[in-house]
Amino acid sequence: MAIDEAKRRVEELKELIRYHDYKYYVLNSPEITDSEYDNLFRELVELEKKFPELLTPDSPTQRVSGKVAEGFKEIKHLFSMYSLSNVQTYDEFLEFVKRTTKNLGVDKVEFTVEPKFDGLAVEIIYRDGILDAASTRGDGEVGEDVTNNVKTIKNIPLSIPIKEEIAIYGEVVMHREDFIKLNEERENEGEPVFANPRNAAAGSLRQLDPSITAKRKLRFYAYYLRSNTFKVGKQSEIIDTLNSWKFSIPKYLVSSNSDEIYSYYTEVEKERHNIPYDIDGIVVKVNNIEYHRILGEVGRDVRWAIAWKFKPEQKVTKVKNVVVQVGRTGVLTPVAELEPVEIKGATISRVSLHNYDEIERLGLKIGDKVVVERSGDVIPYISKVLVEERDGTEIDIEVPQNCPVCGGKVDKFGDEVAYRCINASCKAQVLERIKYAISKGKFDIVGLGDEIVEKIFNLGYIKDIADVFSLDSRKLFLAGVGEKNSVKIYESIQKSKVIEYDKFITALGIRYVGEQTAKLLANKFIPIDRLINAKLEEFLDIKGIGEVVANSIYKFFRDENNVKLIRKMLENGVKIIYPTKEESPISSKTIVVTGTLKNFSRQDIINLITKLGGKVSESVSSKTDYVIVGESPGSKYTKAKELGIKTISEEEFISLTGRTLPELLNIAKGKGNELTLF
Repeated sequence: MAIDEAKRRVEELKELIRYHDYKYYVLNSPEITDSEYDNLFRELVELEKKFPELLTPDSPTQRVSGKVAEGFKEIKHLFSMYSLSNVQTYDEFLEFVKRTTKNLGVDKVEFTVEPKFDGLAVEIIYRDGILDAASTRGDGEVGEDVTNNVKTIKNIPLSIPIKEEIAIYGEVVMHREDFIKLNEERENEGEPVFANPRNAAAGSLRQLDPSITAKRKLRFYAYYLRSNTFKVGKQSEIIDTLNSWKFSIPKYLVSSNSDEIYSYYTEVEKERHNIPYDIDGIVVKVNNIEYHRILGEVGRDVRWAIAWKFKPEQKVTKVKNVVVQVGRTGVLTPVAELEPVEIKGATISRVSLHNYDEIERLGLKIGDKVVVERSGDVIPYISKVLVEERDGTEIDIEVPQNCPVCGGKVDKFGDEVAYRCINASCKAQVLERIKYAISKGKFDIVGLGDEIVEKIFNLGYIKDIADVFSLDSRKLFLAGVGEKNSVKIYESIQKSKVIEYDKFITALGIRYVGEQTAKLLANKFIPIDRLINAKLEEFLDIKGIGEVVANSIYKFFRDENNVKLIRKMLENGVKIIYPTKEESPISSKTIVVTGTLKNFSRQDIINLITKLGGKVSESVSSKTDYVIVGESPGSKYTKAKELGIKTISEEEFISLTGRTLPELLNIAKGKGNELTLF
């Protein structure tokens, strides 16, 4: 076959396969048999092997990369992924409508109403019409890079008919029918089953091997898009546009009538079990996109949309006992042990009572019959005590005078609702601090789950988090961990020893210090000894840190035991990656990138510029400082010339930073500058 003939046939096969993927996965109306589809696919594979120059990134054969990743990289979202605030009742919905019209200064607002998917939110980026990147929500600013896995989802187009850089937002779900089949397969193979379709979808998308994801029959439903250049006037037009690009979309209603929207809500709630995927409510969005900009956000929630959740499922059961859990900061949390009850596929036998004020509010006693609900179909809680069902055998729940684990004194401080064990050496607290430190967002030691940690802790192999870093596979094996798993966990521990400074600070478990406060501290106090020796006034001077938090941080580092623990971690091989200092030559510079770079992917160059203190812009303006020009530059290069903005090559950019290429690649990929202290 000549190259011209092969090219025509390859294009024909790609169009046929895309068409049949759309008919099967989006419209659920296949026109050919599986074997006929397989024959088309095999013919395309053979032609691309014979004529490799005809292979393109958007070919259906490129959905599965074949490469197994060592772990998920972080990727910065093109636009922030905000959350939705919730309403539960019609009155709360009317209050949202009233607030929205008032803020806009109008009498009436048109809304789109869509089902709320119970899945995993993702951002998919298309550049030059090709699917280029995909990430999970993460913290809303940075998520996990799941590009290769997302490409395996058959109802996601690998290309779209526009060239602008554009972000598509939607939800990855697993249809209930596919979920049941997957669990049957896992049960037959002796594998643990998934609790619900959402867990199955999340677990399937986060596989390090994309070929496993490809087998899991995930679906993607698109419901929003954003772009700096491609503009759409209404949310309803966004959904229609996504539909025209062959995405699966939700059915939606456009209405400015609150009663009509309420009817839609009740109808969808009634029919929810006839929809092939799980939903847990509806989403009401202001239809006019310009109003989105005007209304903006409050914290992490947008003001132009709300999630109207369905009423939670309820079951009646009995409280058999109340036990006490001791957390890493000494907080005593009462937990009700229940007669097991099943709610939406999950067996509920324990629920948190949060604190003793909540017990008093409920009027709860041991032996009571109670109503248990699942809020958002996820977190079970007691919503009501059936006092009328009491028979006189119920027992009052007392606040413990002593810690149930160490016997130490229990106290309540100031206006806090929590009671605390004040013995910082309490074994329960130490164990919980270890679990916290090795979890995701801190040291993130893969494979070292709670059960294994409890075993090695009770055997005396570890007494604090620092001891984890001196563990070997032999001790893990002696603790009952399988030989292969012991080696894997040991390797994971070694890998986790290199940690970013803000994550190290978070892992210390300082009271009131979460990820955001840790980042503030990491940028201010370099190296770690600056943080240890900082004065109280220095913490108070940081915008975003109040008096209570500042005192907590200062008190933590005045405790000699905490400082000794930090030293011990570093002695056991922990290496801290410090953020790049602000003296970078590109600090505070606005930089635009155009064309293809030789040494950096697009995400790498964005990461690098950001970490060196610069700002990446998607468009050239008079405020742009530099335009980095790669191969085949676009219109940004022309505009830079017109405005007299300085253009530099990739090599000139590297020279400008004052660093070597290997150093820059390390920074771009999150390895930074490794420094060991003490």
